[in-house]
Amino acid sequence: MVGSRPAKVRHPNPREWIVRHVQPATLTIEDRLILLLARGRLPPLLAEEARSLLARPLRWDRVLQQARAQEVYPLVHRNLRALDPPGIPADFRAALDALGKINALRNTLLAEELSSVLERLAGAGIPAAPLKGVTLAESLYGDRTLRVCADLDILVPREAVGRACDVLLGGGYDHDEEPRVGAAEVDLLLRSNIEYAFVTSTRVLPCRLELHWDLVWRWPRGRAATDDLWGEARRGRFFGSPGYELSPEWQLLFLTAHLARHRWQGLKWLIDIHEVCVSAAIDWRTVGTKAARLGWEDMVALTLGACRALLDTPVPAGVPLRPPPGWLTLFPADPPPASPLTNALFPLRLFGRRSRKLRYLAHLLFVPTLTERRTLGLPSWLGFLYYLLRPARLVSKWGGDLLRMGLRGLSGRISE
Repeated sequence: MVGSRPAKVRHPNPREWIVRHVQPATLTIEDRLILLLARGRLPPLLAEEARSLLARPLRWDRVLQQARAQEVYPLVHRNLRALDPPGIPADFRAALDALGKINALRNTLLAEELSSVLERLAGAGIPAAPLKGVTLAESLYGDRTLRVCADLDILVPREAVGRACDVLLGGGYDHDEEPRVGAAEVDLLLRSNIEYAFVTSTRVLPCRLELHWDLVWRWPRGRAATDDLWGEARRGRFFGSPGYELSPEWQLLFLTAHLARHRWQGLKWLIDIHEVCVSAAIDWRTVGTKAARLGWEDMVALTLGACRALLDTPVPAGVPLRPPPGWLTLFPADPPPASPLTNALFPLRLFGRRSRKLRYLAHLLFVPTLTERRTLGLPSWLGFLYYLLRPARLVSKWGGDLLRMGLRGLSGRISE
């Protein structure tokens, strides 16, 4: 991604990218204002642009709707208070104040719960790295209340998942939706997913906690990614409790992978990546080396390209950026509806090598999930049949979508 002497690369003007890839007809004044205000830091030039937009007639209902939908209203609220422009409707201010107070209370309770969980995991000798959430709010924005958070995400090493489950179950958590995973099923769970959800209703605020052990589901070299991440993680403290923090490079790579899993939807997550690029001392050569080794080059280039187009994110010359292609829908456009089949096949766009595409497809088509094993309940000596029955189940599940895709392809050929 970045060589020993990066060649100078002319990055396209971010406004040109918006014109070509974000459909300017849909980028209203209100949308542009959101892009300016939904940041941790508002440089003088952008602050001046925001003041000029705030002096114009605005659809304040649209601003509030987008700030809520994109979950960036805490940052919008803070930056508006700093700018303190005249003419903001009282009902708009009141709505932001109310949302901010609710979010502050929720995040305070989440931070307390995270601290408690980290203490219990550390007491059991389990390394734990908080991901996203209130931890990211504190490290990026300097205030746990400036990011909308709904749950807790904690990464542990694969070999510690079974013990971590026991700690959570003994601390007032229960499995969310799925039946409890027995000790004999942990290996099956590790092979068929990247996370498992717990929930507790014994606290002041019912809390959902996702226990992670991998970063990307069924992607090639997923194990290599987590091994590398843990190799660079360092001890830290989070709200007074011990845990592990990601290196700046892995913070960027993890957020990039998470955003790609969600098809680049969610302005909040793009803002997070922008702030990492602005505030962290990132070794871009290291990012490039890791991305190349893991096959994440396109994913990183697309993410940085999207951030550059919407937010003018500073990226050093020599770091490849990929302008958002036609199939990537960015703010403020709504994404097209996607079927389960479309979502399952989407990662194929992110793998440059054919061998990686084939490995992903093979894993998708043949490796059974824990749910499938539970549903069929075959004896152990017939376990090999799970690998043969999964394709049949997927055909049954996705048959309609496959037929429609085939008909669209045939129609396209006939019309040519």
